[in-house]
Amino acid sequence: MNNDWKNYLLQNNAKQDDHGLFLFDDKFCDSVRTGDNNIICDLSHFSTVVFAGQDAAEFIQGQFTNDVNFIDENSSQISGFCNKKGRMIANFRLFQHQQNYFISIRSDLVERSINHLQKYILRAQTAIQDVSEQLIHLGVSGANAADLLSPFIDNLNTKVNGVSHNEDYIVIRAPSEIPRYEIFCSLEHAKTLWESIAKKASMVNSSCWNYLDIQNGLPFIDSDTSEAFVPQMANMELIDGISFEKGCYTGQEIVARTHFLGKQKRRTYRIKFATDTKPKVGEQLATDTSTENQYTGTLVTLQSTAENEYEALAVIQIKAADEGKIKLKDTGDEVTLLDLPYSLTA
Repeated sequence: MNNDWKNYLLQNNAKQDDHGLFLFDDKFCDSVRTGDNNIICDLSHFSTVVFAGQDAAEFIQGQFTNDVNFIDENSSQISGFCNKKGRMIANFRLFQHQQNYFISIRSDLVERSINHLQKYILRAQTAIQDVSEQLIHLGVSGANAADLLSPFIDNLNTKVNGVSHNEDYIVIRAPSEIPRYEIFCSLEHAKTLWESIAKKASMVNSSCWNYLDIQNGLPFIDSDTSEAFVPQMANMELIDGISFEKGCYTGQEIVARTHFLGKQKRRTYRIKFATDTKPKVGEQLATDTSTENQYTGTLVTLQSTAENEYEALAVIQIKAADEGKIKLKDTGDEVTLLDLPYSLTA
């Protein structure tokens, strides 16, 4: 994280929680705050990594789950990369700018990801670098999000996953029924944008963006769930994060076999629950018939919505989800399934 940006937010009434997320108000991110209302938040819990060099496109094409050939400076995509067993190490948003490729990835996965990918570079003319110090990452959402951004970038691309560029800003339309955008820019331009939009929108906690991702069924994994799931368990093909027509990539054989043989046994579901014990990502779910050593699901990302109430995305056995009566394994608190904005049928 850029320390000057951190100090700027702290001087503008922000606080930081134990995980480094910025707080501007209470810890709850309910629909009152994140619905049609216009909001701006810091997204420093996602880091930005660049792939540069004449072989960068060919290199990431041989590692990422999606087809890099389908993105250009006007479009982005969800993608991921796997270990040799087809387990997803990380998933992220991929975009292009000035002939280089960038990914926006959970900050606690940056070091692991770079170390893993460096093993495959060999003689490729490709350099990988964390550029989060140079590119501040912000989120703007709400019914008037496009109007709020219009003074900073002309001809805003409002298509989902669309990208807009100028000399000062990169703006990406994130999936959501309500318009929301991710912005990447320098420190000085971030200050200018923040000061302008904060006069017309609410400054909210960084975790509000995670809540919006939960509502939109986007399970970005972190270090607690890295290498726990094949991409389909995280609904990656349902959010356009996998290409089954591209060439080989690390782990592709297992990913393709899961798809073409129809052996999908787990999916990501949106859930809610109430508990007096603060849950954690990676915590297990069970059913009434689960034995002590069995579990039927895993929390992937979660957000507190009220006192002792939570919404989350969780990878759950399809059979158990169909039968219902899922609970938190450790506490026994009941879990309720919520709708996703897309169908769970590929």
